[in-house]
Amino acid sequence: MITARKVYKEILDMPIRERERLFSIIARVGFEKEHYTHEDVFSDIKQSPFTIKEASEYLEVAEITIRRWVRDDILKHNRIGKNIVFDPDALKTFKKLRQ
Repeated sequence: MITARKVYKEILDMPIRERERLFSIIARVGFEKEHYTHEDVFSDIKQSPFTIKEASEYLEVAEITIRRWVRDDILKHNRIGKNIVFDPDALKTFKKLRQ
């Protein structure tokens, strides 16, 4: 069961940019319904890949550490052209494993 405490922790674990996106979605959609599911709230946010900067904020490490983990194939990543991006769910799993 998803509780308010779990949702709050998930929000705190987001990079600041993702939190801003969450609150803009909440402001845009407002309170159209009385109850929202977890998927209603977080589905838009989880779709976009994280940049190196966002991944470093989320994992609370330096960007150079993220780059080293990518180079050493420690952290799962994708490339879009020359850019390195990360799946939010993969980062969440990685963070849980490192705690």
